[in-house]
Amino acid sequence: MYQMMIIDDEPVVREGLKHLLPWEEYEFQIVAEGIDGNDGLKKVVEYKPDLVLVDVKMPGMNGLELIKKAKESGYEGVFLLLTGYSDFEFAKSAVSLGVRAYLLKPIDEEELAEVVKKVRQELEEKNKENDAIRQKEESARREMFRRLLLYSETKEVLREQMRNYEREFAYPVFCVAILHEKSKKGDGFIPYPSDEKLKQMIKDMEETEYVSMEDCWILICKGHSYEYFLKKLLANNEKVKNLYKEEYFIFMGHDVAHWEDLHYSYESARMLMRYRFLYHAQNAITIKALEQEQHDTMPDPQDQLCAQIEIGDLEGMEKTLHNVEGYCKAKLFTEPEAKIYLTHQMIKLKMMLEERYDEKKGEFPDFDELTRKIKNGESLFEILNEIKEYAKEVSHIAGASGADNVVKRVSAYLEKNYHKDIKLEAIAKMFNYNSAYLGKVFKKEMGESFNNVLDHIRIENAKKLLSETDLKVYQVSERIGYSNIDYFYAKFKRYVGVSPKEYKKVVPQVIPVVPVPDKIASEV
Repeated sequence: MYQMMIIDDEPVVREGLKHLLPWEEYEFQIVAEGIDGNDGLKKVVEYKPDLVLVDVKMPGMNGLELIKKAKESGYEGVFLLLTGYSDFEFAKSAVSLGVRAYLLKPIDEEELAEVVKKVRQELEEKNKENDAIRQKEESARREMFRRLLLYSETKEVLREQMRNYEREFAYPVFCVAILHEKSKKGDGFIPYPSDEKLKQMIKDMEETEYVSMEDCWILICKGHSYEYFLKKLLANNEKVKNLYKEEYFIFMGHDVAHWEDLHYSYESARMLMRYRFLYHAQNAITIKALEQEQHDTMPDPQDQLCAQIEIGDLEGMEKTLHNVEGYCKAKLFTEPEAKIYLTHQMIKLKMMLEERYDEKKGEFPDFDELTRKIKNGESLFEILNEIKEYAKEVSHIAGASGADNVVKRVSAYLEKNYHKDIKLEAIAKMFNYNSAYLGKVFKKEMGESFNNVLDHIRIENAKKLLSETDLKVYQVSERIGYSNIDYFYAKFKRYVGVSPKEYKKVVPQVIPVVPVPDKIASEV
């Protein structure tokens, strides 16, 4: 839809022209009206309409003066001059001002329609020409950036091209970012986001050039560090997610000091695309993220997971899988490498569990389904979540096999969480047992009550802290789960034979130690 204005000092004429033609059928929309020459000129400069119908005789400034001043201000639209018979000769001078046509009042509908059709055709042709020019310029600009990023031309050639396109590269630092649709899968680049999404992604980032290349958006960021631009891109990415229910993964190249070195930043961003699978949950990846990943050689995690599954240690499972994630990142596994590694570990875990719980293996969740999820997983984060859910389900099934196993699971929990405020009722609820029943089972299996076993574990850890650290007695009391220091003193003397202060003063080895229940020593 093209925009147009009507400028005439007579309201009746303006109103008549508004209804003389069905303007929208001719693809014109009236955006403003001028009530005289001065008002009309101001609005022409402000609205910059494609077509202006202007009267010759108006108070303050006539139509020809208005056209002349509008042209001088840079306005490039089309004028149609409206004039009376007595103004006919005067109107001829409008030709020198580039007026498209002048029409005699009263305006003939058919004549106006014919002129408007021609104006619309001229505007369409002009737009096509402008589009062709823009496309040609964009193609040349894209080629210039491609050569810059791929460094396929000499500095002299690149400098000349940048001067031709009036690109300013006098900045102290540069970096390159690549945008990749997060929801897409597969190797290589994918179709780049729409213009609307791109505009949102680079909002308030004036120092950014962008270009589509190899079916993705490449951003050339100028004047600030990659950390500055990454922060802005992540914030804008969140807005894109809210607006379009989609988001993008950002591969951020490192900083370079000269525009001639931009290809290094681009190459680092391209290299980071290999590790999108590992960092999918973070929405972005930088060289710094890779440098921070440090992990020693990790033992096979299936041993840890198997033990944690047996005792229902959900917290331990999460920690083990977190370590697996860190290990994969530290090794910079590609997607196939990570999936092969995880599948291999899960096969070994399955074999260990089936050997220990032969009578229960028919109840275990479908292992083939787990391996399918590993194979088709979009990210390391997603796959590890699937493994965690599988382990939790197996743990629930394995944990239902006998009182001895339940006691083992509860004892292991106490060993890890003795410092917390632990009550039998809460533990029973956690393990889906009646508290009275669990208390009886626990005493029968351990030979000690639940509270006594918990006290033994706490006191053993208190002895370690008193002999191996400089912590005060009250600090040790808090560390092992006793908030009341008098209660701690009483318990410690009961089990050790001396007070905590006395114990701290002498060599621990000479103090007689009350034996820990056999079940704790052998199974926990």
